[in-house]
Amino acid sequence: MKILFRCQIAIMGCIVNGPGEMADADFGYVGGAPGKIDLYVGKTVVKRGIAMEHATDALIQLIKDHGRWVDPPAEE
Repeated sequence: MKILFRCQIAIMGCIVNGPGEMADADFGYVGGAPGKIDLYVGKTVVKRGIAMEHATDALIQLIKDHGRWVDPPAEE
């Protein structure tokens, strides 16, 4: 599956340095606690403590909610 984005996404492992290091990204996916992810729009945290197994879907929905998601072209 090919996914297209019209944005920059930063994936960071640590809440300590992550937000500063991802400052230029449109969206951030940052480890906030063991097994938990925090999502950012720019430098602003918008969702905290998302279980890792739900975090990817939450990030995709966040991108869609901001009108930045682009579906891949249909394969022929």
